[in-house]
Amino acid sequence: MLKFLFILIIVSFIVYYYVNVSARHQLWQKTYPIRAELSVNRINCSENSPSWLADIIKHQAQNNNAPANQIAYIDPQGHLYHCQNGYVGKYPLLSDAVTEQTRFRFASVTKLWTSDAILDLIKDGKLSLDTKMSDIITEVDSPKDARIHDITIGQLLLHRAGFDRYSVFGNDMFGIGKAICPDNLTGLNDIELGFDLDSKTSYSNLGYCLLGEVISRTNNSKPYTDVIAQQYDFADTSLQFISNSALPDEVFYNHVETGLTGFADIYTAFDYDGLASAAGLSGNAIDLAQQVKSMVDKPAPNILSLDADVSCDVSQITECYGYAMLPYQPTEKSASVYYRSGSLLGLSSLVAVDEQGSVVALLSNGTPDTGVDHTVKKMLHEQMTAAR
Repeated sequence: MLKFLFILIIVSFIVYYYVNVSARHQLWQKTYPIRAELSVNRINCSENSPSWLADIIKHQAQNNNAPANQIAYIDPQGHLYHCQNGYVGKYPLLSDAVTEQTRFRFASVTKLWTSDAILDLIKDGKLSLDTKMSDIITEVDSPKDARIHDITIGQLLLHRAGFDRYSVFGNDMFGIGKAICPDNLTGLNDIELGFDLDSKTSYSNLGYCLLGEVISRTNNSKPYTDVIAQQYDFADTSLQFISNSALPDEVFYNHVETGLTGFADIYTAFDYDGLASAAGLSGNAIDLAQQVKSMVDKPAPNILSLDADVSCDVSQITECYGYAMLPYQPTEKSASVYYRSGSLLGLSSLVAVDEQGSVVALLSNGTPDTGVDHTVKKMLHEQMTAAR
């Protein structure tokens, strides 16, 4: 009888988790501490790498739901170091270990290329910060909200173009508001801005999609992805634009849907082709760091440049938007470090640049429970400024 009851309990357990996808996913989440410890035991670093690189990815694995990570560091002297940990696939030990060549998605770190390409056009005299978007995107011909006609390139770069994704009728892609960019640009005539131009800052993916369209049209309407791939020599790197499926060399992302349906495909959740200029790139941390280093070394205005007319508190880690990155200076006597971060379902990315031009690139296949964790940014600020 006891044997029968035991078998019945086991069968019931198996059947319950087989038919209840949400419960199965929740059970999988509870195994994370074990998976995290297995992943931190697979940390590999290049020779003479600073110990804090391993500390950063260990923190990501143990605290931010990211069992696989890459970090690359270019120091003030131009030396490159890197560390990585975890496994490419979902199941530890049964999967190949992450290497420095494993592919991760960049999410909003992609915006660095969009900003840099726009700033190059400005330095080449093909645009200015005051160029009106409507002079390039001529579909904006009869906007219901007249302010849209006056949106400038500079306002798009600085997230001050009136697009407020947090308002009731906000427009910001990723399923927020009407589909406008890049395939329904005439829809700009029908929307209403959330605030007056330049009156405040509100992070906008839509604005960066529009900048991608500007880049395309100032290059004889060549697709944005082709312009960027050629301009930044992607053929010699791991960098590649993503689409709505996983690439063969891509890491598994630690995202579990625990909602009512229990199903979620991160690869088809968004229109990644449409999001190319806002969140469409992928590659490895080494190539990311090296590309950012090339951007930083360009003459101003570059990705570290700020708008002198925009006042903000640089002691707050997410307060100030420059033309591409956000400066952080915790005290008046401390040095500044500039950040650009991104996240999507099951992944996060971060780039940090200090005043000496050293670069850190961090790619992770998870996101913190809180959605945002500034601990890593503060850790990077401490280490990068200490290396001065």
